[in-house]
Amino acid sequence: MTADGNVNAFKTKPAHLPFRPFFLAAAVDAMLGAGGWLPSALGIHAFGATAISAGDWHRDLLLFGMVPAVLTGFLLTALPRWTGRQAVLPRTTYLLIVLWACGRLAFLSLPPSFGLACSAIWILALLLIAARVVIAGRDHRNLKILFLLAAFCGSNVLVAASYQVEFALRLALASIIGLVIIIGGRVVPALTVAYVESAGGRIVLHRSASRERAAALLTMCALCLWVAAPETQLTGLACALAAFSQAIRAAQWKGWRGLSSPTVLGLHIGYGWIVAGFAFLAIHIFAPAMLGRATAVHAWTIGAIGTMILAIMASMIRKHSRVAFVPSAPATGALAAMTASCLFRLLIEVAPGYVGPLASFSGTLWIISFGLFLTAYRGVLLGVGVK
Repeated sequence: MTADGNVNAFKTKPAHLPFRPFFLAAAVDAMLGAGGWLPSALGIHAFGATAISAGDWHRDLLLFGMVPAVLTGFLLTALPRWTGRQAVLPRTTYLLIVLWACGRLAFLSLPPSFGLACSAIWILALLLIAARVVIAGRDHRNLKILFLLAAFCGSNVLVAASYQVEFALRLALASIIGLVIIIGGRVVPALTVAYVESAGGRIVLHRSASRERAAALLTMCALCLWVAAPETQLTGLACALAAFSQAIRAAQWKGWRGLSSPTVLGLHIGYGWIVAGFAFLAIHIFAPAMLGRATAVHAWTIGAIGTMILAIMASMIRKHSRVAFVPSAPATGALAAMTASCLFRLLIEVAPGYVGPLASFSGTLWIISFGLFLTAYRGVLLGVGVK
């Protein structure tokens, strides 16, 4: 590792690591998705060679491009360990890489529906592979991951067919937030404990089973109600209760014990944006003149999903590189840039007269954050120096 914390010289044990190509693809998609939309935020409306608006490009490359790429890399790597099954074979990874590449080529050269259809096939393939691992391992705990993947795949199909698009987009976002809550609930406390103990400290997390179940039930109800009836008072109440229950859940993980580790801190901040998103939705529903729905949506998409993606990808790379908590200046900068990106986007609500500059700052910082991520971990993701 270089003196400035750049993690290009990571050494990993000889193994097939499925996350490598997909984390690389996700970072590229993240930068292209924001980069293609950024000119419109600056008032430049000429866009691209394909018959697709800047907003749809931004949506499709991020929600149905970047996010499933991260999910693919993470689940192919983590599920065998979670279920006790054999690691995913390299040919499985190659198949999914080919499906991803077909989707990208179709998206860039054909009507958008073709690219979205390829994305749906890719997500369906991931669902079937994950289902085989989970069912073979009789791992009932991970059935909820399969359910949410199926819902996400269904939302992709609906968008590709241009049917009930607004409903489908809410379903897609709710599915991803559900997956982030499940994965975060495993990764965040585990990494917090590992960091404190690696630093010579001692930490015991008292996680109440009843609070966990209550948070899961209230959150599931809130997400389902928001997908089906996004503006009703019942949905607002459910979102408020979900925000409260998730805040209580996250407090059990003692995030303040990991303040000196940027990766651990980033995970807690990312999870905190989930709580904020539910709270903002409740405020919007009960007082729509005070807060727009876009504030809650961007708290989830930029704050929660963006930050958690960076932190979880970094933690998985570091774990398999045997340098779990070695500081990295570019990686820390990536998390800081993502936080700033979210804050600039949320400022639009209180300074509507500066929509253009604030949106462009937010998009630029998003691109910078993933650029810094690639700077920090390009050696591992490209396999440079890894045997």
